[in-house]
Amino acid sequence: MGGNNISILRRGRPIAHEIILAACVTFANLIILFIIYDGRHYLELPSSPIQTSIVIIAMMVAVLIWRHYIYNRMHNECEDRHGRKEHNNDTFMHMLFPYWYRISCGLMFLGNCLLPMQFLFSNNLLDSGTGDPYRFNLLCAICYGFVFTMIGLNILADSTVFITKKIVGWTQYQHLRVLFSSRRWNNLRAPLVFSLSAKIVLSGALIAKQDPVVVQITVPISHLPHSLENFRIIQLSDVHIGVTVGRTRVKKVVDIVNDLCSGSDDKCDLIALTGDIIDGEPPGLMKAIEPLANLCPNENVPKLFVPGNHEHLHFIVDHVVTVLSKVGIDSLVNDNIRLPMDEARNNQLVVVGFDDLSSRQYKDKEKQAFDGIDAEKDVTVLLAHQPNHLKVAESYGVDLMLSGHTHAGQFFPGTIGAWLFNSRFSGYYPSRGKTAIYVSAGTLWWGPPVRFSTRHHEITDIRLVRSQ
Repeated sequence: MGGNNISILRRGRPIAHEIILAACVTFANLIILFIIYDGRHYLELPSSPIQTSIVIIAMMVAVLIWRHYIYNRMHNECEDRHGRKEHNNDTFMHMLFPYWYRISCGLMFLGNCLLPMQFLFSNNLLDSGTGDPYRFNLLCAICYGFVFTMIGLNILADSTVFITKKIVGWTQYQHLRVLFSSRRWNNLRAPLVFSLSAKIVLSGALIAKQDPVVVQITVPISHLPHSLENFRIIQLSDVHIGVTVGRTRVKKVVDIVNDLCSGSDDKCDLIALTGDIIDGEPPGLMKAIEPLANLCPNENVPKLFVPGNHEHLHFIVDHVVTVLSKVGIDSLVNDNIRLPMDEARNNQLVVVGFDDLSSRQYKDKEKQAFDGIDAEKDVTVLLAHQPNHLKVAESYGVDLMLSGHTHAGQFFPGTIGAWLFNSRFSGYYPSRGKTAIYVSAGTLWWGPPVRFSTRHHEITDIRLVRSQ
């Protein structure tokens, strides 16, 4: 076959038609969002025509590839007795709803809009009046999560068949060949992947709707002075204000923290915000972060922020520092501070703040951050967004490191990447030598309001005690 007879889908549709379809879907998405978001006022294209073209072409390619993969894996195929592939149009789902897989494609097209729209419509993701996300944003995000999960499960199914074929071998297990090459497997695969994806996303959305849970942990430190016994840290991480998280959610987090800090006999000594607090800068951002001004209103309680990768993705960090300072949150970037901030300066705890690993300015700034610290005498707590800072923390003799970033995987298949690419996944890891680390599962969420791999968002209540 040549020219327009080359088919990107086994259905036989020419590749030129597929490219035209992807272009139509892309521009239809742009037009719909232009109308919904009143794009006459809010459309913000990249600065140059070349960048704009790259974004639009990338959307077309994504639509084309995703549609190709979803169609071929969800619109079932099986082998006839001569080994030739044929379409299996008599599946259970086909009988139930002849064009059910088109629902998947429709959700995919809608979900595919979200991330590019962060750049093309970055000025209108939050309602500037209420500071909350538009419902259409939440719908796009959930659809994106559905497609992402469906692709992950399809890849998992493909990997299972591949490993069975290549590593286990057909010759030893003929019944597996019968299973994976039969209509029974192909009849089962598509509805199983579709229903499991729906289960993960819908149940994950219900979990995400719940309020954060307070997780209490106790960290023993051998050389903790008696004056710092029960020093209390409240950790917030990965709030991601700006795309699908708005004012209502932020206010709820603030209310929970203030309830924790309200007891006169059980005071809070430090609020630690370990990165990815702000994610994007729509007009409603300042309205959304207003509740942070009421975060633990006691002026004697320091509120310290360190940047995450999303602050670097969207901003120059100095701008984030300025925005947060307006609501009373101080930043600690490659620097340290001693607490309590009294005149005696005795028996103080040293808090160190790292910039994120994604920062170009991070390299060789560790020494600056640890300037004036005696690892043998000082009790040191490091705030660093990514747990991959752990080796550096150990080399400087840090007693406790607080991180986030992983979201405990949030939902499949992101769980696999979070586990593979981070030195620690989630929760408390006691000291193997000197440094203990706690990795927050996240106070809220990134992107799709879906949480499946963990059963809750969290606000972490940490107490330091002297080990026996």
